[in-house]
Amino acid sequence: MTLQDIRNQYESLTLDSSKAFIKSIRSASTDASIGTLSLISCLEKFLDDFRPLGKKICLSMGQMSDDDREQLVLHGKIAAALMLVLQNSMSSLNLRDKTLLFLTYASAVVKNEYGFARMFLDVLNCRVLDTGLDWYTLEDATSLDILCYKMAEGIRFEKGSSDKFSFVGMGEAICRKGVLRICSSDAGELGSRAFAILDDRLEVVTRNVREERLKGSEQNDAEALARFAATFLRTQDEYAVAGPKEREYKVGDVVAVRFSTVDNFECVIVDQSMSVMGRVVDEELVKGTWTRNVIPYLFDGDCIKDAKIIGTDGDDFLISIRDAYLAYALKCAREDHKNNVIMEAVVSEVKPDMYAEGRVTWMTPSGYGGISFPLNGRKLKPGDKVPMIVLNIQSSSTTTFINLGEPRYDYDRIDKHFGGDNEEVLAAFVTTPEQVLAEKDLERKTGKNEKDAEIILRLASVLANRSVNEASLESYRQRIVAVFLAKLADDQESVDALLPEEYYLRNCLSFAQGNGVPAEHEYSLPEQQRAVLKMLSMWDGSLDDLMKQTSSLPVDSLPWKIGSLLLGKQLSSQNKDEISADADTIREKICSLLGVEPLFRSGTVTRRGKYGNTESQEVEFKSSYVYRNDNGEPDIDYQGRGQVFEAVCGFLNADGGTVYVGVNNDGDPLVSKDAGVNADMQWLRTNFKFLNGMRSRQLGHAICEVKDLDSFVQFLNSEKELYFKESLQGNIIIEVTEDADAIKITVSPAEYEIAYLYKDKTHVEGEAFVRDGGRTIRMSRVRKEQRLTELKRIRKEMGFVVDIQEAIDRQGKLVFKGYSSGNSGEVEDRQVVPINLFYNDENVYCLDLVSRKEKQFRLHRISSIEVLPGTYTLQKYTPRRPDVFRWLNEGGKQYHIKLKMKARARNYLLEEYSCAEKLPETEFYEEKKNVWILDTYVNGLVAVRRFYLGLADQIEILDTEDSETLKADIAAYVKESVIER
Repeated sequence: MTLQDIRNQYESLTLDSSKAFIKSIRSASTDASIGTLSLISCLEKFLDDFRPLGKKICLSMGQMSDDDREQLVLHGKIAAALMLVLQNSMSSLNLRDKTLLFLTYASAVVKNEYGFARMFLDVLNCRVLDTGLDWYTLEDATSLDILCYKMAEGIRFEKGSSDKFSFVGMGEAICRKGVLRICSSDAGELGSRAFAILDDRLEVVTRNVREERLKGSEQNDAEALARFAATFLRTQDEYAVAGPKEREYKVGDVVAVRFSTVDNFECVIVDQSMSVMGRVVDEELVKGTWTRNVIPYLFDGDCIKDAKIIGTDGDDFLISIRDAYLAYALKCAREDHKNNVIMEAVVSEVKPDMYAEGRVTWMTPSGYGGISFPLNGRKLKPGDKVPMIVLNIQSSSTTTFINLGEPRYDYDRIDKHFGGDNEEVLAAFVTTPEQVLAEKDLERKTGKNEKDAEIILRLASVLANRSVNEASLESYRQRIVAVFLAKLADDQESVDALLPEEYYLRNCLSFAQGNGVPAEHEYSLPEQQRAVLKMLSMWDGSLDDLMKQTSSLPVDSLPWKIGSLLLGKQLSSQNKDEISADADTIREKICSLLGVEPLFRSGTVTRRGKYGNTESQEVEFKSSYVYRNDNGEPDIDYQGRGQVFEAVCGFLNADGGTVYVGVNNDGDPLVSKDAGVNADMQWLRTNFKFLNGMRSRQLGHAICEVKDLDSFVQFLNSEKELYFKESLQGNIIIEVTEDADAIKITVSPAEYEIAYLYKDKTHVEGEAFVRDGGRTIRMSRVRKEQRLTELKRIRKEMGFVVDIQEAIDRQGKLVFKGYSSGNSGEVEDRQVVPINLFYNDENVYCLDLVSRKEKQFRLHRISSIEVLPGTYTLQKYTPRRPDVFRWLNEGGKQYHIKLKMKARARNYLLEEYSCAEKLPETEFYEEKKNVWILDTYVNGLVAVRRFYLGLADQIEILDTEDSETLKADIAAYVKESVIER
């Protein structure tokens, strides 16, 4: 068997000959004379040549010919065979690609549901350990169905190390922990979920509700989903045109930085369009080596890739190079250790008092730091050069040790000299900004982005094909998401192939839900689908037109059957005494023919209003802010305050809702010049001088002249200020609707107080209203009492946070009245300048103006706060970071502790120290059932000692480099305080 034999078989491959073909591939995979890479390359070529046709067939969504179906099956089997070859060769990335390709082809031809899309997301996130397939099944299978069954039952993943998949194109897609989030913009983690499919495995995320109509997407309504989809696609277009001109950097982002002033740790984030300043933090990179030890070997203009933003300091970002340096250091150290390299290392620091034996920190010629014990018979000082080797490399959950030592044998060579030029030390670690920008540009154009775009398109195909024979809102959402994904990958051919099917399904679902179907459309549909939509659009058509259209159709075809039912409806309406055919019954039968009967809604077919069907507990329509509903006369107090903001008050005292201004009772905007918001703006412009004089006296400031919708919104915000307390202003969001045809007021419920509607800014003698179904009513005493039981209560400490944060921002002075000290036991007033809040805003770090010392205070020990006039200039200050026991880092030694705890100790830790639950999983985790590990660094041992002594029978101290110090501290305390007392 040779590769040429396999190529010859492929040229004449059919389903009948596929068994022999797969056998040949299997034989070649075990033939020593045929290299595995050569075989993989050969099969890759078959699949690559077929890929364009395969994509086209998959997007046909059930309209494929028998020949097309056979080609998909054959190439699906080739992909499966390649999966088995790759599985044995442990090529994990290529295996993932071929598994995704197999799922794409299988989803198009296999009609049974094997969770293709869910499996697709699992493969995207995790390394495949076992495909679940075998050669025997693959050889005997005449279809892909049995292969899909075997895979669904037997595929295994390495789920302990989940990968993150991300793609940026016409929007962004991020897959993490088995959930894919897609967005039409750079919403990132802050986006709001519009809807989800596949049991919440795939989320559609929006940037904001105005641009993408989040509210519409949450309704189980095909038309609302269609409007949402249209806006989402338009936003994708806008995002692509605008492009990532100015990226908004945030904490957690991985960036490349260029040192502007090395000595001051100052840097600039490398970006094509803007200058973003930062400062590299001084931190331990590997054990014993800090950023300050590396700085002497860096130069102004040097660039470091894969740095990380970890915080902010004023307008500057705080940058960590730890991860980038650690990866570089480990790579170099492992290579030196593997090759037993003898290098000339330089002493960076000597710390004789760190341990009983002391410790020496080194810098190697490659630029990675290491540590060692003092060398026998040598008194070392910084700058000394000594031949050293890498003894070993050790890593814990928080620290990496690169241990150096002298060569253990006589040697007559030094492989790496330190030299006299520091420029060479980190030459392999740093790069240039030009190189970084060139790599970013190349990545945008080719490589990973292109491959990831192909993955996005495959998932779109899987979603579309899985829902092709289903007529439900879930399948419609899947079809919409498929369109979003194709648009994301900027593949207009795929979008054009998917949209007609989406349009057809939407109209079938919309008809079932009681909406009309338009007579004309822009898509090229198959003849039968076009005829079906034509008949549905004739629901209220004339009898003559129906007869003419139905007679032109093939007898017993689907559109002919629909036409016959419509004829029965029309004949019944004209001959009620002779023929009885209820309109709802006819429509329900049509829905049954279309496969959308589960979505059937009884009642006459009505077109849904743009902003909803009717007013409800959450929606209110108002035609005007100025003109009364009853007589059409302008009366801004009656209509604006008494109608619009009265409804807003009702929503504040209920569960929130939306008021649309400039909308009729059917939910459609009033767009003529003499109605709705257009009429309002005309009246407000004409009467501005009078209205401005009145409102200026009431508000204490001038109002905005209404010239357009945006200034109308500003005017309404002034009205809001007049009628509601300041504490409720943030609950009322006023904005222009997406299509700029109405005003939308979004109201979130008042959580801490009953909302009152006042007559002016004095905010006295207000009235409380509440929502009651589709109307607004005055709030009775009983309803107020009920509401009070539902409201949240503000803890005293929460009220202090605002005053303290404002003082921090302006370096203001405060008096903590009646502060109860835990150290002195006294209760007295403390004059302070707050520096920073920490530990879930439970504690504050301050400069005590009496003692002139920096101290921490607990908010719950403060009786009240008095704000003093003036400010106090503090020296430049880096916020202290507390450990899990609330101890601050005062610049002293940190201790590495590792405690094994039983349930009682773990519960006490979480109850007494609330930040414990926010520790990363590497520092606080369940080792086994009812046994927890706390593995972290602390800023002092006193709190740890107290915690241990209170629960000594529940806690075991595990070994770390500081465990003996902790045990000695506990023993000394017990001896002094218990035994000798």
